[in-house]
Amino acid sequence: MVHILLVDDEPEVTNAIARLLRKDYTITKCSEPENALELVKLHNIDLVLSDIRMPVIDGVELLSQVKAFDDTIGRVLLSGYSDMELCQRAISDEIAAIILTKPWDNFELKNVLKLVLNMRNLQKENTELKQKLNQLNLASQ
Repeated sequence: MVHILLVDDEPEVTNAIARLLRKDYTITKCSEPENALELVKLHNIDLVLSDIRMPVIDGVELLSQVKAFDDTIGRVLLSGYSDMELCQRAISDEIAAIILTKPWDNFELKNVLKLVLNMRNLQKENTELKQKLNQLNLASQ
């Protein structure tokens, strides 16, 4: 089953999203963003959904670290603020695939996560096919 890590310093947010997603995904919640990267390293995480504004480490920095660890992990930011500069950086640097706003729409959230996960699967499949093609090309030389 697909494993999603929810990161927000407000446990009521991660609890609400976990309730929404628990039928379709394995969910791990983290209310201390400075510990989230360790959870990514310990578990087979497919997607990280993180709040942007958190103490100690913000969501953009967290997802940047997740990307550096494994750029195939899906990354989505959730923002209750309109910090456009931070949001633009996250998208332009490909730190996050998309940024959703708080309060979120349940239907939109579920569909965005599904799209990001599908995109992730296509990217992994593309990488595997390229590797196989390279191996075939090397073998035929």
